[in-house]
Amino acid sequence: MFRIIGTILLALLLASCAGKPDFDIRVAEVAYKDLQKVEQLEGDPIVIAVYDFVDLTGQKKPGGDFASMSTAVTQGSYQLLIKALQDAGDGKWFRVVERASLPSLLQERKLIRSTRQQVDGEGAEPLTALLFAGAYITGGIVGYDSDIKSGGIGARILGIQNHAQYRQDVVTIILRLVNVQSGEVVITTTIEKTIFSTSRGADVFKYFDADTMLLEIEAGVARNEPVTFAVRKAIEKGVVELIKEGVEKKLWAYKKLVIEEEIEIISKPIIDKPIELNIHDKKPKEEKTYEMYLEEKKLNEVADDKLKEEAAEEEWNQIDTDKEEQDEKTDNDSSDSGNPNQ
Repeated sequence: MFRIIGTILLALLLASCAGKPDFDIRVAEVAYKDLQKVEQLEGDPIVIAVYDFVDLTGQKKPGGDFASMSTAVTQGSYQLLIKALQDAGDGKWFRVVERASLPSLLQERKLIRSTRQQVDGEGAEPLTALLFAGAYITGGIVGYDSDIKSGGIGARILGIQNHAQYRQDVVTIILRLVNVQSGEVVITTTIEKTIFSTSRGADVFKYFDADTMLLEIEAGVARNEPVTFAVRKAIEKGVVELIKEGVEKKLWAYKKLVIEEEIEIISKPIIDKPIELNIHDKKPKEEKTYEMYLEEKKLNEVADDKLKEEAAEEEWNQIDTDKEEQDEKTDNDSSDSGNPNQ
C-alpha cells in the first residue's frame, strides 16, 4: 500500500516539475526597447511613406510530419512597420503618410469637396494639400527557416521518465529606404530573429499486484515563441538600424544636447548667521589671449625702459652735481692760496 502511495506522490512531483500552463493577456508594447530610446532628431520629424512590406517567403506553417495551409508568418507586417516608425524615438522621428489605402483616402476627400460645394457653392473652402514624402520604405519578410536546430534530453528509471526538448527557427527581414526624387536605394538593412520553442514532460508507467494493476501518468508543457512577436521585434530592430545608418550617411543627425553646469551655493558661517555667496556674483576672471599677452609684455618693456632712463638720468645728474661741487672746491682752494694776506 505504501509502495503505491509513494509511486503516486512521485508521479505528481514529476508532473509539477513539468510546469503548468501560463494563460495571460498580452499588451502590444514595444518589443525592442531601444526603439523608444533612440536619441532625439535634429530638426523637424521626417515625413516618410510605406507602400508595401509583405511576406515573400512562401512558407507554410510547420507541423512536424506535415505542413498546414496556414502561412508561416503574419500577412500584416505592413501595419507592424508603420507602428514601429511611429514609435521611434517616442514618436518624434517620423511622420508616416497613408499610402496603402490611398484610393479610399482620395474618395473621401472627393466626397468632402462635393459636399462643401453643394452647401457653400463656389465659395466653398478648399481642402489642404496632401502631405508628400521625400522618401519611402519598402522591403519584406524574405525568409523563414524552421528546425534549424533541435534536440533534447531525458532519462527513465523504474518506469519513471522526465525529458525536455527544444527547437529553433529563424525569420529574416529586409528594409530599404528609397529617395523619391532620384529613385536611389539609399539604405538597405537585413535583420534576423531566432524563434525559440521548448517543451518539458514527465510520465510514469508501472505494474502493481503481480501484473494485475497498471498505473500510467503523463504530464508536460510546451512554450513556443510567437512568430508575430518575433517579426515585430525584428522590424523594430530594423528601424533602429536604419536610423543609425542614416546618421552615418549624414541623411539626418542626432540633436546636440546642451549640458548646463550646476551652480553650487557656498555657505560660510559668520558668528551665528550664515551667508550665501553665489559664484556668479563674482566678476569672472578674463582669460588672456596671446595678443593680450604680447601687448602686456610690450607695456612692461616700455615701463622698464622708462625706469632705466630715469635711473640713468638721475645718476648723470648726481655725477654732474658732484663734479660741480668738486670744481667749486678747487676754485676756492686756488683763490685762498693766491691771497698774500693769508
